[in-house]
Amino acid sequence: MADNLLDILNQRDDLTEQELLQYLHGNLTPEERNAVEQRLSSSDMMSDAEEGLRMADEKKMQHALADLNKQLSLQLQQQRRKRKHKPVPNQSLIIVTTFLILVLIVLGFLVIYKMKNG
Repeated sequence: MADNLLDILNQRDDLTEQELLQYLHGNLTPEERNAVEQRLSSSDMMSDAEEGLRMADEKKMQHALADLNKQLSLQLQQQRRKRKHKPVPNQSLIIVTTFLILVLIVLGFLVIYKMKNG
């Protein structure tokens, strides 16, 4: 029974996506075109695939792709904005701390200067 299954799998003669696209765009020789048409007529699945590709209008696909890209861009911008809005430390606290450090440095300098001269 396993041999029968292997035979079935090896006998599949489906067209590739590339072959279907070449067929739809008319990029095949008459002999190749005839062979593809015979394979399409013998397989309902391949016939459905060909019909689906034929129905897919290139402009509609490009429009859909542009819409998807636009939505993705908007989502990325929203994520960037969320990252930029991290809480910033209070500026007045930073200014007061810096001022106190400078005052301590000046006082330390004055104490050392008085000790040497005094």
